[in-house]
Amino acid sequence: MIWIYKQYFAEEIAKHIDLPLEDILALIEIPPENISGDLAFPCFQLAKQAKQSPNILAQQFAEKFSSSFFTRFEAVSWYLNAHINKKTFIDDYFSLDIENWKFKIENSKSKILIEYMSANPNKPLHIGQARNVCVGDSIRRIYEYLGYTPTTCDYGDDSGVNIGYNIVGHLYYDIPVTTEKKFDHYCGQIYEKMRGLSEDPVFMQRLTETLLKIEEATDPEINALHQKYTQDCTHQQMVSCRRMGAYFDLVAWETHILHLKFFAEAMDILKTKWFVKFADEGDAKWCRILDLSSLPEYAKEEKQYQIMIKSDGLATYVAKDIALAMRKLGYMTKDFWYEQSREDPRGVKMYTTSTDTTQGKSHGFWNYDEAVTVIDYRQIPPQTIVASALKLLWHVQGEKKYLPLGYGIVFLTPQTLLNMKFTLSEEEKLEKRLPFASRKWWTVTIDDMLDMLHTKAYAETKERNPEKDDGRLHTVAEAMAISALRFFLIRGDITKDIVFDLDEAMDMQGETWAYILYTWARVQSIVDSAGKLDMTKVDYSLLQEESEFSLIKKVSTLDDVVTKAKEELAPHYIAKYCFELAQLVNSYYAHTKILVDDENIKIARIALLEKVIETLKKSMGLIGMIFVHRM
Repeated sequence: MIWIYKQYFAEEIAKHIDLPLEDILALIEIPPENISGDLAFPCFQLAKQAKQSPNILAQQFAEKFSSSFFTRFEAVSWYLNAHINKKTFIDDYFSLDIENWKFKIENSKSKILIEYMSANPNKPLHIGQARNVCVGDSIRRIYEYLGYTPTTCDYGDDSGVNIGYNIVGHLYYDIPVTTEKKFDHYCGQIYEKMRGLSEDPVFMQRLTETLLKIEEATDPEINALHQKYTQDCTHQQMVSCRRMGAYFDLVAWETHILHLKFFAEAMDILKTKWFVKFADEGDAKWCRILDLSSLPEYAKEEKQYQIMIKSDGLATYVAKDIALAMRKLGYMTKDFWYEQSREDPRGVKMYTTSTDTTQGKSHGFWNYDEAVTVIDYRQIPPQTIVASALKLLWHVQGEKKYLPLGYGIVFLTPQTLLNMKFTLSEEEKLEKRLPFASRKWWTVTIDDMLDMLHTKAYAETKERNPEKDDGRLHTVAEAMAISALRFFLIRGDITKDIVFDLDEAMDMQGETWAYILYTWARVQSIVDSAGKLDMTKVDYSLLQEESEFSLIKKVSTLDDVVTKAKEELAPHYIAKYCFELAQLVNSYYAHTKILVDDENIKIARIALLEKVIETLKKSMGLIGMIFVHRM
């Protein structure tokens, strides 16, 4: 609800300056805890126009402003700070059922695509991809909270060289396709084995031939094997995603882009406009290239082109991504056919793209207003090329938006790798961080990590609650494992690299999932211990403590935080909010007695705690944390 008081503040400012209300609103800030005031407006933005110093301008505004919604206005350096009328604010917050339904209704009209996971369908998801899944699913939850109905999509890279290793292994090296193991883990073992033949010229020749047949769909045996193989592997990858609470509406296969000639149409459009050319000299000789020289940002670049089709006839990853981006935003005439794949545990139908005109059906997918693509930040350069191709075709950041979201790499501590039973040299043990995968095949999967976290959480929960039912302990341990993993992977700036440590992830102290969950459980315990109260007539005016007003302000800012997280594609703002709210309520009940003798004060404070629980539950849910009533 703080956004309403921002509006009041902006309206008061607008009476005195010549600036659109929307621009004023965009400038209003919430000052840090150690700065006096509840809202702040930076006057240095107006100083040049007013021909006065921002400090003097702030002082003049403070002397002339007046509003029933604020007790006073104060100049703090070059900021004009507003002090909210606490009584009015508290009355409004608890008496009005205020939600910004207007923007939610408007948002519901926009079509949003969020593409994440997008792993090679030939091995299990690793801990680095777990960060992708956590980021993508959190972005999905944020959009949904704000009234959008996003489509979540996995882009199955089933035509790349990685899947080729597996298919060649089954075709030529007598490796069985069936297994009792979880299929994606089995695929990973085959991939590792086949990578050992990378120096074998016979194997590499078979790999090249197989990849061409996959792209051209010319061999029925390979087609059938390839289709079932990639679908079964992807299904098991999604089982891992669902364990973390992440779901998908659609799987779009890269081979279908090729088989349905999406790439050909994209190339025709680009060639017709003379953006794609044949290179007969230089480093790209005999390749088809995308000419970027007409774009200002490439004017000083040494390389002003991107290879689209290599000299061996294979399309590059970037080229196929350009075709997909054009399809995402509705700038191509062709469309996929769609088949229902599986129904997820929520009962929601999931679809997969298809080229089968006899079985597939049309659907309302694509032609999106915004397309978010969650990727390792090392893939931002090629995604910038995709955006540049759209710019050449006039399709950029206008009404439609192509939004690559890069996240940092996940490293592991040596101790975590040792806990996962990997062998390290003495030198490696002394490193501060190690990659999750290397030539030594240090690959830590999502399943293995969650199992380790679950085991650790179960042991600690069992020790504290030996009398509890074993099934209940496992339920709690799984919730703890998921919350620990998800919170750790997005609690900091997601664009930065992180070092994952198994023990730190399960730490009960500091900025951790455990602090938040234990706070929630503790507050819920206080509410439960209050017993049966008549909550129909709460006198909120009894909430006179400064800490109570701070709590009410904090819970009222959730919509602002979520909006900022969406605008900046930064789910770590939600994690930070959860932690800060937990800190505030911990401090509140530590210094303020809740269960006092005065029944009316007790009821008011319990009502406040119930509002905190409700808000904490919403915010935790936005990043996929799972509430545990008792820990």
